[in-house]
Amino acid sequence: MFLTGIIGFLLGCLVPAIASRFGKILPADPGLILVQMWHKPVLTKSRNPKRNQQLKKMWQKFIVVSLLWGAFNALCFIANGIIFQGGAFFVGCAFVYMVSLLMSVDKMYYLLPDFFTIPLLVLGFTFVYCFKTPITMEEALIGAWYGYFVSVVSVVVMSFFKTAEFGAGDAKMLTALGAWLGLVGLSIVIVLSFVFFSIEALILKRRSGAFGPALGSAALIVFYLLFSSGHL
Repeated sequence: MFLTGIIGFLLGCLVPAIASRFGKILPADPGLILVQMWHKPVLTKSRNPKRNQQLKKMWQKFIVVSLLWGAFNALCFIANGIIFQGGAFFVGCAFVYMVSLLMSVDKMYYLLPDFFTIPLLVLGFTFVYCFKTPITMEEALIGAWYGYFVSVVSVVVMSFFKTAEFGAGDAKMLTALGAWLGLVGLSIVIVLSFVFFSIEALILKRRSGAFGPALGSAALIVFYLLFSSGHL
């Protein structure tokens, strides 16, 4: 478990660094993204002392956020080691990591790239098909269609009142989560995510923002409730 936690921590620390690349390389095909999203951070300097102080604060914040993501992924990887066995452990860790990346990218750029949402969908069906899970393949298919349907209906309804802020990335992420969590699980995720988003909006006193972090947080909670107990 110690080694699992260390690997989870190291991978988690990379989440902000990887996420930061997407604002610079999109739009791009998957192959180009895979090459360019791995990079060495550049410590920029300026002749302006005030600017250097700002850059220093930015890097301090970046390091703190990276450590928090590292600690979070370490805990999730350890939990996966307790809950899952064999190949299911690796797929479960992939789910956590991709959701973490989606949350971080959306927080930075209001973007949920296909580079993660589509593989997340495929991996969800693979997980349900290959391993013994509380979700059947039929439930996974219904959950995925339900996620897509809810997204489309939400955009249609919102369009009568204001410009829709629920984007295509949110729809794809909901569809992918539906494949993992099924109809009931995804329904709970949707309710929880709106609660989380509303709380954040009240605290920050703003009416709009990235929905991905709230959606990802709710999905991880339901994921562990579902697979740790065998039922919701």
